[in-house]
Amino acid sequence: MPKKIAIMTAMPEEMEPLRALLQPKEIYHNKVVHIEQAGDLLLLQSGIGKANAAAACALLFQLFKPAALLNIGSAGGFAHDLHFGDVVVATELLYSDADATCFNYRLGQVPQMPPTYPADPQLLAAAQATAQLPRFAGHIRFGQVLTSDSFMSSPSLADRLRQEFPQALASDMEGCAAAQIAYTFGTPFLNLRSISDIAGEEAAASFDDNLELAANRAVDFCRTLLDQLREA
Repeated sequence: MPKKIAIMTAMPEEMEPLRALLQPKEIYHNKVVHIEQAGDLLLLQSGIGKANAAAACALLFQLFKPAALLNIGSAGGFAHDLHFGDVVVATELLYSDADATCFNYRLGQVPQMPPTYPADPQLLAAAQATAQLPRFAGHIRFGQVLTSDSFMSSPSLADRLRQEFPQALASDMEGCAAAQIAYTFGTPFLNLRSISDIAGEEAAASFDDNLELAANRAVDFCRTLLDQLREA
């Protein structure tokens, strides 16, 4: 595994299981961004949303130059066969609220940027190997993940996006922004999220009820993935 690998969450609730296990030392903070270190790991709490994620990642890469970034936490499920606590590993990310199709860009593509942001092949391969462990059987999915500044509580919005992005498994509020900055800095990136709610289906209440479960499941898979990377 690289000497310094960073793990990013948006919210303190998503980072708390790691903090409890690792007891990291704070090395940087401002009004939104918190960066801590525990051994060979950097822990980044970015704040919620695309702008916070992008700013936090740029700061992390510029100051601390990690060799890779894992973005973990919660997400809303788009696939109806997902269950609370299942983990979705993004094979690619794109924005569900970017539309420059009038200039012949793909839906979800920011102009002059890639149409999607694929996962780093080596990190993805390690995640696929981790998913084969018996205790994760049936609870890990791989596929497309969307990012938007909108929480997917609106049934009409969720239904429209399911039609526009039929391959999408889940939606978060930071992943593609983090992936875009990782692409800019040439840093290997992987996004893995645990399902806290199903988009459009009483999503806000489900999120509140399942955030702790999702945080713990994401951290559990992430820690096991880190073990796989250390053994590689």
